[in-house]
Amino acid sequence: MAGYTKLFSSILMSSIWEEDTDTRIVWVTLLALADQDGHVDGTVHSVARVARVSVEACQSAMDTFLNTDPMDRSGVMEGRRVIPEHGGWTLVNYNAYRHRMSEEDRKQRDRVRQAKYRMSRVTSPDVTEIRQAEAEAEADTKAKAKKEKNVSSATVENTVTEPAVLTFSTVGTPSEWHLTQTQIDAWSLAFPQTDVLGEARKALAWLEANNRKTSRGMPAFLVRWLGKAANGPVRASHRPSPETHGRTGAPARGKYDHIQDA
Repeated sequence: MAGYTKLFSSILMSSIWEEDTDTRIVWVTLLALADQDGHVDGTVHSVARVARVSVEACQSAMDTFLNTDPMDRSGVMEGRRVIPEHGGWTLVNYNAYRHRMSEEDRKQRDRVRQAKYRMSRVTSPDVTEIRQAEAEAEADTKAKAKKEKNVSSATVENTVTEPAVLTFSTVGTPSEWHLTQTQIDAWSLAFPQTDVLGEARKALAWLEANNRKTSRGMPAFLVRWLGKAANGPVRASHRPSPETHGRTGAPARGKYDHIQDA
């Protein structure tokens, strides 16, 4: 069954529309292939085949999407449009646009119901059935919204299906976020010159000494950390200040002894 994706007019004003034709085609293809969580399974070759562009052009487009964009307006992950994940890619801002789509769809359904209601008032004096139909439509909308919320909550729980290499304590629920070898391998492709595990350990130490993140926010935090590490040493302002942590500023003995190599 053929799928579809809704495009917003804002895409015409985005920096992606300033790229070459093949890059724009690959981006629209990724939008059409993405599942409800914004994930696209496949390889560069398979995406190139669907988009009807050369493998070289598709690889160039993917490199563009993985890189930072100084013209990005979202402020998320320094403008990266995709991140490699689970044998494919995840579109960074997909959930925000999906929520926008749901809101516009709801407004469209409301307009249709109102039009039917006005027509019914003209053709029939009995509005009991109309009100019942509207109530059923509203109940259906609430049920779908609740289902989507449950699916989203289950995704946030970051269920571990393989041994955790590092475990980060987080605020809120869930209280932990687990870094797996699969995620390390994926980020190693995005940051080939960076020791991903080593930088993750530094990030863990920084979080323990400073403010912890939510489980939902951990992937974005680590990608920003890795991006900064890839461009040079992490600035001192990103590490705990000795003057602000205890009398000596040194971490308690054995505080990070549980961190082991994968």
